[in-house]
Amino acid sequence: MLSNLRRWIGNKNHREIDKIRKNVLPHIDKHYQSIQHKSCLLDANNELRISLQKGADHNDLQFHAFALVKEAVRRTLGITMHDVQLIAGWILCKGKVTEMMTGEGKTIVSLMPAYWFGLQGKGLHMVTVNEYLAKRDYEEMSKVFQLLGLSVGLNLANSSEHEKRKAYLEDITYGTCTEFGFDYLRDHMVMHSEQRVQRELSFAIVDEIDSVLIDEARTPLIIAGKTKAAPDLYYVCARFVQRLQEVRDYEVDGESKQVMFTESAIKKIEATFMIDNLYELEHTTLYHYLLQSLRATILMQRDVDYIVADNKVQIIDAFTGRILEGRQFSEGLHQAIEAKENVPLSEENRTYATITVQKLFGLYKQIAGMTGTIKTEEEEMLQIYGMEVVTVPTHKPVIRQDYEDVIFLTKEAKYDRVIAEILKRHEQSQPVLVGTTSVQQSEDIANRLSRLSVPCQVLNAKTEKEEADMVARAGLKGAITISTNMAGRGTDIRLGEGVAELGGLHIIGTERHESRRVDNQLRGRSGRQGDPGSSQFFLSLEDELVERFAIDDVEELREKWRWGNEGVTGGKLQDFMGNVQKHVEQQALSIRSMVFRLDSIVHDQRQSFYQQRNEVLQGIEWPTQLSQSVIYYKTKLIKKCCPENKVPEEWDILQLKREFGHDGLFLYDINNLHDQQGVLDQVIMCWTNTWNEFLTDIEPSYWQEKWCEPYIQIIDRCWLDHLETLQQLKQGIHYQAYAQKDPIQVYQDEAWQLYDKMGDRIKKLVSQKVIQEVKESMNIQLRT
Repeated sequence: MLSNLRRWIGNKNHREIDKIRKNVLPHIDKHYQSIQHKSCLLDANNELRISLQKGADHNDLQFHAFALVKEAVRRTLGITMHDVQLIAGWILCKGKVTEMMTGEGKTIVSLMPAYWFGLQGKGLHMVTVNEYLAKRDYEEMSKVFQLLGLSVGLNLANSSEHEKRKAYLEDITYGTCTEFGFDYLRDHMVMHSEQRVQRELSFAIVDEIDSVLIDEARTPLIIAGKTKAAPDLYYVCARFVQRLQEVRDYEVDGESKQVMFTESAIKKIEATFMIDNLYELEHTTLYHYLLQSLRATILMQRDVDYIVADNKVQIIDAFTGRILEGRQFSEGLHQAIEAKENVPLSEENRTYATITVQKLFGLYKQIAGMTGTIKTEEEEMLQIYGMEVVTVPTHKPVIRQDYEDVIFLTKEAKYDRVIAEILKRHEQSQPVLVGTTSVQQSEDIANRLSRLSVPCQVLNAKTEKEEADMVARAGLKGAITISTNMAGRGTDIRLGEGVAELGGLHIIGTERHESRRVDNQLRGRSGRQGDPGSSQFFLSLEDELVERFAIDDVEELREKWRWGNEGVTGGKLQDFMGNVQKHVEQQALSIRSMVFRLDSIVHDQRQSFYQQRNEVLQGIEWPTQLSQSVIYYKTKLIKKCCPENKVPEEWDILQLKREFGHDGLFLYDINNLHDQQGVLDQVIMCWTNTWNEFLTDIEPSYWQEKWCEPYIQIIDRCWLDHLETLQQLKQGIHYQAYAQKDPIQVYQDEAWQLYDKMGDRIKKLVSQKVIQEVKESMNIQLRT
């Protein structure tokens, strides 16, 4: 059944390519032939833009647009685009993902959809994985767009507000995913609408789309600021969890690196802190502090994850072993570690705004993307982003030889073989690219080669430009290049003179990555554009993936197989290593899916909140809006203090007076009333009369000048508190599964309850400020 499905998908892919080849390419070529004699392409561009605005047939206009880009590329870059590039460009214009092998010219391909969407005047974002590539592509490709009459901008992290606004007004804007996302969030934090830099999000083309929409989708984009931590509670929680015992009070999940309290611990917490139910919304802050304290105590190891120096906790980079200056663990974990180590607490990072990558790109009207390897994640791309993946054939046949993996009993035996393989290739002057999964592995291999006086270049901890220069040299005779994670480098490895005769570039993988896709990216560095090349992975039963995710199965394999210095290839052992990797992929997908599902709930709230905020910035009906807030607040309070099921003698009149003031402005003769509706009618009538009297002396400009900024400050403060509470609520949702409840559904229900409470709090704070202003105005009138 599965094989039939794969065959059908494969056939579907071929059918789509063939359809474009037969029905699209001839029309593009026809237009291309007709414009080659034109000395200037601007007139053709202007005609195309006008026709597009008039609503002419899109297909015919698109044929013309592709022909113009092909000619502009030939004139500016000296490159004649080949058919598979035109096919890939056509697929991108349909909002799909193109899988193209490394070296097939994805940057050139992106020019066609960029021009087509840029023509429409709504702005296109060209999204890259780092600023070096954004700047490089902007500088190299601008000349093509300028020849065609389109404007191009560059959006960098250090750009000024003016520079950003100008870049976003251009037809095409280059930048990174994170900077586009942060600008979106910052635009919804401004105090005045003219401070915004972005237009409405319309079109986006994402280079290395798997890196952006999959690898970076595990963690959301967050704009944070500093806030004072609560030292007493952190220290109390730290001391409490230190008395807990594993199994009895908490469980540890080594695979996901998570901890959770047992029922025994929950009872101890409720007894110690004198609460009835730890899972009630009002106790989310306490639960959050306790869980972070447990993580700090159990999962975070001193001198492994962090060091304590000069009475401060500092993070150790897991890959480099270096200290990450100025960085903090997020969500209070850093402060929990400080409490555990009994050092002064630093200021805590507080989330001001956040959005996931999935939801950010869901805001665009249309996105498209390209990468070298994404077919293994096509189901995820379709389910979450609604994007089909189409594999585009290579311009020339791939002749790279991919050898079987060789599996060893120990890491040491594996590394001995890796070094031997490098030396064998190096003696023949064949260039070798060694791909590792950590900086530590890279440095270990480099040190082993150094002891043998064999020169090599290591890409780790370099700037993007340095890395690009080193990658470009990796195909030269005798070159040995060692790198951690070769994905998304953005630079082709071209073979040096005479290297093809030596077998091309040889790839060595020292360990399986957490995704087959990343392994394929490493392999894809060799064999570009029909070049010869080869690849092989060397693995061991001591590799990190095996130890983290299949340690229980390893002992049987140690005894079952005859292990020699040459290692083992193929068979069940190969299947075992593949299954471990698939298990890791599935877990990573589960994490991304959970992030997506949780943020889908927050996203609806975020859009609702942003709409409310935008209405304030744009100028709402101030008198009506403020008066309605006061009436809502008064009604809710009266219903609480004067419930229908109690007699007037049992009403909480003191609470009403505390809220409305003791001067009796809205409460005169209330003691003569005997039912809730009577109190409501009188208070609202009194307020309406007072408010109308207050409005008689108010100028229209007064509201925007006096109320816009305070109103924004109130709703922003409430929104920040709400985000913090949601984050704390999220920490404990997995416990709901033990009560046979759907954690997502529970989170959704409680999140919307909290959102409603936030709305009530906004109205209360606004109402109190309005009432105070009215009272002060009336007092001034009485004195005069």
